[in-house]
Amino acid sequence: MDLFPYEPRKNQIAIIKTIKNTLAAKGNIVFESGTGSGKTICALAATLEFAIKNNKKIIYATRTNAQQRQVIVELREIRKKTKDDKDRIFGVGIQGRSNMCLLARNDPDFAKGTSEELSKICANEKKKARSSKSGKDEGCIYFRNFIEDKNKIGSALDWMRQNLPTAEESIEYCEKKKICPYELNKLLVRETPLVVVPYIYVFESAIRNTLFDWLSVSKEEMILIVDEAHNLPDYIRDLFSLQLSMWMIKSCVMEVEKYGDPSMVDGKFSVSGFCKLLIDIVGDLRDTYVYNILENGIRRGSPKKSDAFIPSHEFETEILSRLGITSKKLHDIIGDLIAYGEKIQEYRQKKGKLPRSYLHKLGLFLEFWTNLDDAQYSKLVVDAAQGKNPRIESYCLDPSIVSDVIKKFHSSIHMSGTLEPLEEYRDSMGLPKDTVLVSYPSPFPKENRKILFVRDVTTKYDEIIKDKKIIQRMQGHVSGICNTFSKNTMVFFPSFNTLSMFQRNGSFDDIKRCLYVEEQKMSQSALMDLVSEFKSCGQHGGEGAALFSVMGGRISEGMDFPAEQLEIVLIVGIPYPKPTARQRGLQRYYDLKFRKGWEYAVEAPTARKLLQSIGRLIRDENDKGVVIILDRRARRFKKYIRDLEESKDPIKDVENFIDE
Repeated sequence: MDLFPYEPRKNQIAIIKTIKNTLAAKGNIVFESGTGSGKTICALAATLEFAIKNNKKIIYATRTNAQQRQVIVELREIRKKTKDDKDRIFGVGIQGRSNMCLLARNDPDFAKGTSEELSKICANEKKKARSSKSGKDEGCIYFRNFIEDKNKIGSALDWMRQNLPTAEESIEYCEKKKICPYELNKLLVRETPLVVVPYIYVFESAIRNTLFDWLSVSKEEMILIVDEAHNLPDYIRDLFSLQLSMWMIKSCVMEVEKYGDPSMVDGKFSVSGFCKLLIDIVGDLRDTYVYNILENGIRRGSPKKSDAFIPSHEFETEILSRLGITSKKLHDIIGDLIAYGEKIQEYRQKKGKLPRSYLHKLGLFLEFWTNLDDAQYSKLVVDAAQGKNPRIESYCLDPSIVSDVIKKFHSSIHMSGTLEPLEEYRDSMGLPKDTVLVSYPSPFPKENRKILFVRDVTTKYDEIIKDKKIIQRMQGHVSGICNTFSKNTMVFFPSFNTLSMFQRNGSFDDIKRCLYVEEQKMSQSALMDLVSEFKSCGQHGGEGAALFSVMGGRISEGMDFPAEQLEIVLIVGIPYPKPTARQRGLQRYYDLKFRKGWEYAVEAPTARKLLQSIGRLIRDENDKGVVIILDRRARRFKKYIRDLEESKDPIKDVENFIDE
């Protein structure tokens, strides 16, 4: 506890001891501790002490910039406690190039670039800056100042060591001083025991190798901390999945119209001809497997779906048969697309434009598609944008694809407020069987929270179709709670579709409170304004308001609503995953690998969404509140929500809880 800056709460000493024991044993730990229980400070205090004593580096990986800021804030508190030795307590927050590159931040075209594209721009700008002749202002001005003004760099380094800024604060400082924050961080990373990064810096190979070069130590000398770890498996799946959409292929056609349309395969067809063939094939796959349309135009079987499996080699077989070529020729075509795409990238970069080529992306996709491991991927055709942009997709089923990286660290710490079942996370991520699994109970008084459910409603589609009164009863529960209690109330729906259905049915008209509604495509700034207004309604004796949102969204994960900012939570239905082909593939994969398809692919993610939404309510020992789950299926999650009780009269039960 040498570095712990606060009076320890319940469980915090135990968490720190367990982490320290794991570090000493070079092991891995997966632990769950409720929202607001102080996981971040426990992980920092334990690992920093160990890292400093044993000359290790800590990589703290977060999903959001808000979580990254919290790490730096806690690090400052540790430094306050260690005033006599504060030079050892230091950390650097790093964000993606789109945030840290000041050229990209100030250029709308560059701001749209991928990490790879921005890296090429950066390398080219640095080259021009280094080779610029005396008196000429060439290359990136921020990098030029970095290499030319040593006094300014020395002052910036001293300022950062002294002030321990967040990533946003260091970027703002560097912009004022007109120096490159990216290069400045590279210098600081070498001397700091702690670097805080987005997930991609650890799990994308090219970016990871760059980070490790900066750190200048082996993986065995690094400790990995994964914050909000319940998000990591899906993040890995998305990172390693690839898509080829109709829109992207059409962009390839537009690209060759602009930059030239070379012939392929000994002049038998052009690049544009090949792309138009792919458009036809993707459309035909959609019609066959999603719409169930046969060659003669007759529809068969079930109505239209949103996605479907396609046979493993059907896409490339269609290419070969329609062009009358061999697999060797297709391999040559892929190589030509990549090479031509690279030429276009170089040309655009010389013109000062974003070095983007859709042909290059097409070549890389085809190369990946024809070589992927079918055991780890599902091949799908997806009908998107109301049929206007169908795509084929290689969906990664196996997040343990990154397990070899994790196992090479000295130790790894995976933590979240919602990780149960811990075995599922361990198995999904491919962690060793001897990984320490610990779930710590909530440190807050049990009597401060009440969780109820009702039996007379559900959002299960089959039951709603049979009993038209279910929706009416659901609407009655929502409007009754919202109208009866002058307290800030949040209503979570399983999806935006369900929320929209309530809105179309006129349910909002029955609510006689100030009402805020999260919209699906709302910008981050608009969302934060909405949340801020909602919070203010519950403070200083206000009349309270209602906020309608979705489980698994931006509000349900990571936002704090202390004290009167939130006192009642309504959960409308159970957020089971949609029964898509992608979801079926995931369930089948877990069945084959662990014999736990339902538990791992359906039950576990559903429970985590429920618990994340419930977790908005109680953030410290003084918070009080009540949750009502409007779905009879809530009983299935009793093992995750142990204090769950049935309510025959939710309004009366809420009144009793408030009175008590």
